[in-house]
Amino acid sequence: MSAPKTLPIDIRPFAEGELSAIIEMRRAMTLELDGSDLDADGLWRERFAEFVTGLIARHDAAFFVAQHDGELVGTGGVYVLRNHRSEIYGQPSAYVTSVYVAPAHRRLGVAKRITQAAIEWARGKGCVVVRLRASKQGRMVYESLGFTPTEEMELHLDR
Repeated sequence: MSAPKTLPIDIRPFAEGELSAIIEMRRAMTLELDGSDLDADGLWRERFAEFVTGLIARHDAAFFVAQHDGELVGTGGVYVLRNHRSEIYGQPSAYVTSVYVAPAHRRLGVAKRITQAAIEWARGKGCVVVRLRASKQGRMVYESLGFTPTEEMELHLDR
């Protein structure tokens, strides 16, 4: 059996000028997962950028990138959730979002390393739980880090 291929891939906090690359990877992720084209309404890029920059300005979020030979090949973010558990019970939680790795760089542990960086950031913020929504493709990555399914449910309301 051959050894798994490895590449020198650095995981680091994103730089201000890389927000557009993070947005493009988020779009690619959504297209790949369910075929939704976020460009359809023409406003999502602006809203996503405002969401990310606002959270980061308040020190309530961090985004990470994976870089190989000067090229960004992955991304992921984490932000502090504000809810009754954090505000009333003093149990802050975090939400991991937008973990995406370009197809040519998958199965190298990149998504796991990005998620680990997000977990460490949340731990540093005093969070007691980290949540995320897992795709079928990502479920094994998250389970390997100790994530477990919860009892949460959701209801999609008509618009």
